[in-house]
Amino acid sequence: MKNVESKFNFKGQQGTKSSLSVFSIEKEKILQSAINVLTANLQEFLAVQGEKVEQSFFDAADLGSMEASSLKFEKIEARTDDLKLFKKVNKYLPSIYIDSVVKNLKNFSQEKIIGGEAQSSDEDWSTLELLAADEMDTQLLIDSCISNAESNLSKILYSVQRRIEFLFDSNELKASKNPVGPAVLMNAYVELIKEEPFSKEASIHLYATFEQEVLGKLAHALEEINTLFIKANILPKLKKQKIKKTETVDKRQFNLGNVPGAGGGNQFPAANSSIQSGQKSGKSAPSIEPVIYSSLVQMAQTYRVQSKEELINDGLAVSGAKFPTIELIHTLTDIQKEGSVGGVDIKESVRSQIGSKIQVDGHRQPYTEQDEVLIDVIAMFFDLILKDKHLPDAVRAMIAQLQIPILKVVMIDKEFFAKKAHPARKFLNSLSHAGLGVSEKNMRIKHAVFEKMEEVVERVLIDFDDDVEIFAELHEEFEVFMSQQQHQIELIEERSRKESKSAEQLELTKRQASYEVALRLQGKSLPEFIRLFLDDAWKDVLVLALLRRERAPEEMHQCVSVLERLIKSTTPFTNDEERMDVIIDLTDLRDEIKEGLESISYDYHESAPFLKELESWHNHNLGIDAGEKVGHADDVALVNIDANICAATLEEDLLKELEGELSQMPDDKYSVMANKMKMGDWVEYTNMEGLVVRAKLTWKSSVTSQCLFVNDRGVKALDINIARLADDFRENKMGLVGQEKAPLVERILFGMKRLMKPKNTEVCIP
Repeated sequence: MKNVESKFNFKGQQGTKSSLSVFSIEKEKILQSAINVLTANLQEFLAVQGEKVEQSFFDAADLGSMEASSLKFEKIEARTDDLKLFKKVNKYLPSIYIDSVVKNLKNFSQEKIIGGEAQSSDEDWSTLELLAADEMDTQLLIDSCISNAESNLSKILYSVQRRIEFLFDSNELKASKNPVGPAVLMNAYVELIKEEPFSKEASIHLYATFEQEVLGKLAHALEEINTLFIKANILPKLKKQKIKKTETVDKRQFNLGNVPGAGGGNQFPAANSSIQSGQKSGKSAPSIEPVIYSSLVQMAQTYRVQSKEELINDGLAVSGAKFPTIELIHTLTDIQKEGSVGGVDIKESVRSQIGSKIQVDGHRQPYTEQDEVLIDVIAMFFDLILKDKHLPDAVRAMIAQLQIPILKVVMIDKEFFAKKAHPARKFLNSLSHAGLGVSEKNMRIKHAVFEKMEEVVERVLIDFDDDVEIFAELHEEFEVFMSQQQHQIELIEERSRKESKSAEQLELTKRQASYEVALRLQGKSLPEFIRLFLDDAWKDVLVLALLRRERAPEEMHQCVSVLERLIKSTTPFTNDEERMDVIIDLTDLRDEIKEGLESISYDYHESAPFLKELESWHNHNLGIDAGEKVGHADDVALVNIDANICAATLEEDLLKELEGELSQMPDDKYSVMANKMKMGDWVEYTNMEGLVVRAKLTWKSSVTSQCLFVNDRGVKALDINIARLADDFRENKMGLVGQEKAPLVERILFGMKRLMKPKNTEVCIP
């Protein structure tokens, strides 16, 4: 599509009737494309929101979660009603909501915004005095959701709003009227929720999750719409603060002074700035700090010593005048653009690539001394990146494609080495941090993070000429994307942790139940069928009661009471008073045993014979003449329980087990490595499919030494104990990657400095 403004003269409304008619058709196409983008994203966002709301209502309704222990019965009942209502409403609410949003967009030119007139964050709050107190609280929450979203999305909202103004020839568009902005989207949702009889707490929860799952992810949809507008040439002039750049370097300024390894006068070289021809100089160009430049020269010398001679001289004869820096940058740009189309060969040296471009009959002009230094420093920089074991192979190769763009950066803007906050440094550091968990599997499945990394690297190769600001823009875009991804990853990771903790808790609860039974059996002599019943059935009843003890402590006490009374009723009595107590309690005891078995859905056909045998034994033990006896109580075998079976507490037993397990581990570096692993440490191993994958330690039990590892998406990858982990390290089945203790650029510069220093000399990270 050709430029809209020039073709249809849209801004001035001076076009012919025919051209305006054509523009109307084009505008409809653009609008429909924007609607398609927004609809697709909202469907995805609302689906995730629906799942989370339903799960939270389910938990709050006390239908299987332990989180509702503090709720009264009335509140639990209300949550149950909210859950039922939401399940019903959620079948049609997303489609109705999306329809209302689409209607807002289509009616925008007539200013018919559904929900747009509701109170928003940029309106006068004095009208809230007319609302009831509970309504005021709700409205303040809604305004807060809108305000937070508008603040987080300020940059992309500005671009989209200006382009919507341009497209529809409207005056300055307020945030509260933007048809794709947080205010309109939030208020449209609020209007729909108000029509349903949700409780106040449920409505507030729905608004909060809408902010989190819809408004919180809106940046991606707005970026797509903004890109769509840009491709359609909806390009108004946006006021934009540019990154301050230094001035163009004249080749006569390259006088290296008394830097070791350099000849010349007393001045250090001034830094480059914009390379755009004809740009006026506003200030004198700042020079590289002497200490920094001295280090760069030493780095270059170290690299030359360690590299082969042909790598330094690129095999060409050198003669003639110095090759101008500005022409060198243009040459690098040409090489960069070719690489963006045909692929970047990271194995070929930059010197060789430049030489092949500028050589004439095997000869080339010499570079300026500063350019020589920077070429070798950046070559050394990327050589170390390719050797950095923190990064997976795929990420190292991806970042290595940026060697020429980064070389151009340091030629244009010498602050790259001086400032940690330099946009290109921050961009590289973000890629490294995001790629720490990338594995070979990502390359096959095309995980979203890996795809985004590929995208921003490709955009650098295609779009970067001489404006360093592109790194700031891409870094900001990438960080916004990663914050959204990280939120999802953390939710999935927390779910993985909960599953592992629940599994361990269940196992520990079973141990606790066994301990409680054994504690009360010690030193006793009782029928074998009672012991089997306690092991096979009542232990499970006790497990259930222990799991529910926080919300229903009376169940646990009753379960333990039945256990103690059952043992008491089946063992010899010490006096008549004790015997009489058992007789009085006998009916209640049997009824409570039945209730307990029903709570775990114990098979009636298995419980009936036991209860008959128990009745027969009670009659025998109590000396009651019950007429015809059921079973053969006189022949029941008695089991003597070891009096020392529970000499220690359960905690002491578990601690001894853990200590015993750890003490059996070999005393070597692999055991130390496994024991000292911290949360967030990554490991690398080959999975069952033969793929090299990475996993992060996200939970380690202090009771069982069990370790949970998740992949880069937060999904459970490994569940392994410390001893097995150490064995895998020892057998080279797994390698410890650790975690980033320093950002990529800082640790690479640290490595470069270390190469220049004698061994055992401390080097500070810049």
